[in-house]
Amino acid sequence: MLQLAALLLLNDDPLIFIQKGELPIIISAPHGGRLPIQGCPLRTNTAASQFVTVLDTNSDKVAEETATEVERLCGKKPWVVIARFSRKYVDANRPETDGAESEAGKAVYRRYHAALKVAVEAVQSNPKALLLDIHSQGKTKDTVYRGTANLSSLKNKSLSPFDGPNGFLLSLEKSGMKIEPSVVKPEAKEHASFNGGFITRHYGAGSPDGIDAIQLEFGADFRTKDQIPKTARSIAKSLRLHLEMAK
Repeated sequence: MLQLAALLLLNDDPLIFIQKGELPIIISAPHGGRLPIQGCPLRTNTAASQFVTVLDTNSDKVAEETATEVERLCGKKPWVVIARFSRKYVDANRPETDGAESEAGKAVYRRYHAALKVAVEAVQSNPKALLLDIHSQGKTKDTVYRGTANLSSLKNKSLSPFDGPNGFLLSLEKSGMKIEPSVVKPEAKEHASFNGGFITRHYGAGSPDGIDAIQLEFGADFRTKDQIPKTARSIAKSLRLHLEMAK
């Protein structure tokens, strides 16, 4: 396992916000940053898979506020990894060959994933371990698209975050969020554009030593300045219920 000392060194990085957690919860947001990367040219390889450079507006703010609410409700911190760098330079939600095109870019990409790796390894023995990868989408403003690679990023489907009255996604839907596909129809296929990216698949249950991982793509209604606190409270309350479920 990577040493926590290495994480603390990474925590001084102005391009990546990293928080060491006390809970088996990881919050990631790779596409909300705006900062340039010194010495790194803009990405231009349009032949790369899913080449996108647009900002996931306020996804970083949703992640930050959610982490704050989780700590307030649970009394302990979640693990947090948030990109401050712009996706125009590095896309941390793609394989490195597609997400980073220069040496400067690759260095930042590797620091982001080094922090995620530390977090995953720290929580993977906990049956409640859960990674949320936070994004924004412009397709449907009143909808949150879930991405689990059609459930393959969740470990035991019968004991997954879908399950029971305190299941994470079910609780989130009951809070008033329109989840697509609906949690009451977990067998429904996820939207092809939002069914989980590299982070969800690489660190999720489909990989060796992976944990439950869910990508959440928030429509505009959930990430305006006025609505972010409500969104964060709903996520945090659902996470608390997830953690409180009987073992």
